This record gives sequence, structure tokens and C-alpha cells, in this order.
Amino acid sequence: MPKLKYSLRAYDSGMLRFHREIKRGFEKADPLLGQIRTVPVSHGGNTRQVSEPTIVETEMRKFSQEIVIEAGWLQSTDIEKFTELMWNSCQALISDTKKYMFEILGKTTEAVGNSIPLAGRNVWDAQIEALERTEIRFDKDGNHHYQTVLHPDTYKKLMENPPTPEQEKRWQDTMDAKKADYYAKKRTRRLS
Repeated sequence: MPKLKYSLRAYDSGMLRFHREIKRGFEKADPLLGQIRTVPVSHGGNTRQVSEPTIVETEMRKFSQEIVIEAGWLQSTDIEKFTELMWNSCQALISDTKKYMFEILGKTTEAVGNSIPLAGRNVWDAQIEALERTEIRFDKDGNHHYQTVLHPDTYKKLMENPPTPEQEKRWQDTMDAKKADYYAKKRTRRLS
């Protein structure tokens, strides 16, 4: 008599695909990750972020979790327990993704000399310096859609210390100069 095998490979594979789709959905709904285009990769090893002046290579990091689905949830079709499990799992993976993304961004901006130290400085002056270093594009209506992502502590400092009138003027003058430069470069492009 042949030995019976109890394998749920098709079920496990289906659950993995289902979980990935849910995670992608939550990422798209995330205010930050939802704005970033993702590309699936099929390689391992390192990715070069910066070649010069300092080489920065980052390794692909695997994020994983062990998910336990209790048989009783399936038998009683407990959607609430299953939904809670998926929600918590995806939120943990998204949190890990963001932490790693900011780690890579920190290494990259440091390597190219584009980090701006905040220690001992007025936070608005640092924000204006960051704006001065940033390439900004404008749409046909002249809107820039410029956004800044800040650490919660930095955001708190910004909210506790409003900009001076001079800093507001410097910000606006910088933005106006960025706009004029963007449109000047756009006008001089020629088709070959």
C-alpha cells in the first residue's frame, strides 16, 4: 500500500502569493511607499547605489515572518482573526522595508556629500539648504509637488520653531529661482 503524504504545497504557495498581494496593496496605500515605483528583481548579492566619490553597495535584505494560521480559524471561517493576522504581518514587513530604505538613503546621501547635519543649527536653515541642493521639477501649471520626509523628532522641531520672515523669504526666493531655472532649461532643449 502506498504511503500517504500530507502536503499542502499548493496551499502554502497560494497563501504566499496571497500575502504578497496584500502586502503590495498596503504598500501602495502607504503615504510614502505608495509613491515609489517598485521593480521586481531576480538577482541576489549587492546593488551599487553610488560609484563615486565613495562606493556604496548594499546587500539585498530578506525580510521574513512565520505566520501561524490556526485550524479553528479555517474551520469556522474566522475572517476577523485571519484579517488581523494579515494586517499585523504586512504592517511589520512594511515597517522593516521603510527602516531599510531610510538606512540606504542615509548611506547614499552621505556618500555623495549631500547630507546636511542638523546638530547645532536652526532646523529651517537646514531645510532651506536641502531645498537649494535639490533638483525640482514643475508641472505645466507651475506646481512643484515638492515633499520632505522628516524624522518625527525633526518634524517636532520644525513645528515648535516656526520660520522667521527672513527664512520664509529665503525659502520662497529659492523656490522661485528653482522654477525659473527649470523652465529655462526646458526651453533650451532641442530635438535631434
